[in-house]
Amino acid sequence: MAPYFSALYLEGLLLGMGLFAAPGPKDTLVIRQGVSRGPVWGVVAICIVADVLLIALGITGLGSILERRPTLVALLLLSGAAYLLWFGAQRLLACLRDQSMPDTHGGNSQRGLLRTAVVLGFANPYAWLDTVVLIGSIGAAKPASQQALFAAGAMTASLIWFVVLALGC
Repeated sequence: MAPYFSALYLEGLLLGMGLFAAPGPKDTLVIRQGVSRGPVWGVVAICIVADVLLIALGITGLGSILERRPTLVALLLLSGAAYLLWFGAQRLLACLRDQSMPDTHGGNSQRGLLRTAVVLGFANPYAWLDTVVLIGSIGAAKPASQQALFAAGAMTASLIWFVVLALGC
């Protein structure tokens, strides 16, 4: 049982690490907070919770449903690309205006920062593609008895990734 457990968990962990290592908007937010010595752990917690919930949604079947709807997946991909272009343009404009590291230590800005983390975690098409569509559809294709171990590996990858990212700043 142990090698079987290890293989499923490791498969989810490695897939998750491979996908999460590509920097996206959530990663940028964590890095920005870490570099500016702003409050980073609330952002990290939201990013991890978002990934865990989206992976669970995907493995319980949403990923398989999306996989059977190529037009919807194409729309999500285009939406994700448009979102990432918009997000990158916003960051570039902020840098050009010398506003790339806003003060996030105040009360209202802390709430805004956490709200931004929630939006990037749940309304970001890029995150949905990684967690729900890719990880979810691969996990959902496994027999029901194997899905939890695979999911746990992928969820652990998110935990490791965001904690290492925050500690590395």
